[in-house]
Amino acid sequence: MSNTVEQTFALPSGFEGLAKFRAWGLPTEGERIARRLETPMPEVQEYYDGMMAELPKIMAYLLERPATNTTAEDENLLFLMFSLHEIAQAVEIYGCGEVVDGADVRLFTSVLNRPGGEVA
Repeated sequence: MSNTVEQTFALPSGFEGLAKFRAWGLPTEGERIARRLETPMPEVQEYYDGMMAELPKIMAYLLERPATNTTAEDENLLFLMFSLHEIAQAVEIYGCGEVVDGADVRLFTSVLNRPGGEVA
């Protein structure tokens, strides 16, 4: 990650402690999946534990925010939550980034991430 991205990753007031997880603040599902698969499980676990400790505070904050016209800070916090969702099963169920005896998760793409955004 470039210094520019690291320098511009801002979070809402009160969530500055989560900035150490900026590498998880990814805007697309594909990027989040790749990060989950490429990151050693101890680092995934550290991220999970750090986010879960702040989860009630994060949820209370996000539930009070507008769904549209969000700030960059709010979007960054939301991206961190999306990554938490992406890695939760890896931590809670599988104990590894990949699904054991399952399909490669990179084969599943969100309709939002398809070229042109068309629904298949």
